[in-house]
Amino acid sequence: MKNIIAFVLVALILFPGFTTPGYALSASQSDSIQTLLDDACRVSGVPGMSLSILANGQVYYFSSGYANREKRQVANENTLYELASVSKAFTGMGILLMEEQGLLSMNDPIQKYLPWFTLNYQGKPVDMQGVTLNTFLHHTSGLTNRLHSQYIPQGNTPDMLKKTVAMLVDTNLSFYPGEQYDYGTVNYDVLGLVIEVVSGQRYEDYMKKQVFQPLGLNQTYVYKEAAQATGQLAQGYRSCFFITTPYDAPDFTGNKPAGYIISCTHDMARWMGIQMGIVSDIPEIFRKVIKTSHQGDQSVSDVNGMFYAAGWSVNSDQTIIEHAGGNPNFATQVVLLPSENTAICLLSNGTNTNLNLVLKVKDILAGNLAQSYQINATQFLDIALSSATIICGLLALLFFVWGLRQKKMPKRQPMTKKHIIATGSCLIVTLICWALLVLIGPNWSTILIWQTSSILTALLSLALFATSITWFVATRR
Repeated sequence: MKNIIAFVLVALILFPGFTTPGYALSASQSDSIQTLLDDACRVSGVPGMSLSILANGQVYYFSSGYANREKRQVANENTLYELASVSKAFTGMGILLMEEQGLLSMNDPIQKYLPWFTLNYQGKPVDMQGVTLNTFLHHTSGLTNRLHSQYIPQGNTPDMLKKTVAMLVDTNLSFYPGEQYDYGTVNYDVLGLVIEVVSGQRYEDYMKKQVFQPLGLNQTYVYKEAAQATGQLAQGYRSCFFITTPYDAPDFTGNKPAGYIISCTHDMARWMGIQMGIVSDIPEIFRKVIKTSHQGDQSVSDVNGMFYAAGWSVNSDQTIIEHAGGNPNFATQVVLLPSENTAICLLSNGTNTNLNLVLKVKDILAGNLAQSYQINATQFLDIALSSATIICGLLALLFFVWGLRQKKMPKRQPMTKKHIIATGSCLIVTLICWALLVLIGPNWSTILIWQTSSILTALLSLALFATSITWFVATRR
């Protein structure tokens, strides 16, 4: 079942009430998309990818590879993947629904719901009356990935969401709230906790009962255990030293509102149809919520022409509505193009996935069939650093052996001034390399979870290489 191309009559099944006529992809377009997806799995080493396309009122599914390579479980439109930051659009929907129901206002200060929540800027307390729910919704709070992603603790107990938000108390912000837009995943954990406080129930239970069930998203999960019980949950993978291996990332339950909702391309096709306004069988209240969720905050400057809405990155005229996501062992991308009646969702169980694949699929839909897959920055970095590890390791061994041979030579000259300077220079470089490793030390665990481990092996082999050169120079007389 590697080549899965499922055609669904949306007007009768997925999109009841939607009657605008559509037309099917041509055989050549379908073949080109499947070939592109197969090439992506082969080149990237990512075991499995699934794709859903909403085009001209019809939905198409493509999959390649394996949900679980070791078990030979083939990926398909029902394979469940972690959505990573694509989860934020669901949390945004949840809290905007509360506003529409009159349970809160997005202009309310955060301390109305979390009175203990305080922040600092440049070492001084922030006036929390100006820090509203909107600042977290639009990533204008000053909590950014550059400084605050390390505040997410590991764990899977029911209180992890509150613990995660509590870690942010009195933290120093990157900028004063409301001044600019700078993405920070923890902003949506704060919103998730507000949902818990207002609803009086766990974030997971609220989302299931108030969002997923009313919208008919029956294969979208907030509890990992429920997803696992279906037998459809994909195994996550990561790459190091040119090899892709299964990787079970730690639990970050407190980061669930921002990055750990689980779904499949079948449900994501319906979700995209809901966002595009062509699914009719949903409660009326959601239509206004969806419209609000697509409105980017234009009170601050854009980032690369895009503003942030409610879990979506949008351009000024909302002709592009998108979001990408990456967890330690999953990568995702959703793009909505309302003016073109097109939406595309890509889910994969490996971080080597180049998410530009979605744009190439769009080009195929436009008739440009000749598309090729290129490796992404993560895979390129691993290739470069893995190669550097091997080269520096071999050179370190070579210079160490040469140093031993030099030291055993019977007639050795005394050290000259030039020799002392050369040895001292090499020693300084060596100390810098080792100092760098020591400085990175507290972040090793984070790197090993979120990045390829070849980063650390490359730094270690470089330090050993510098040490062996110092040894060689010192013994060469």
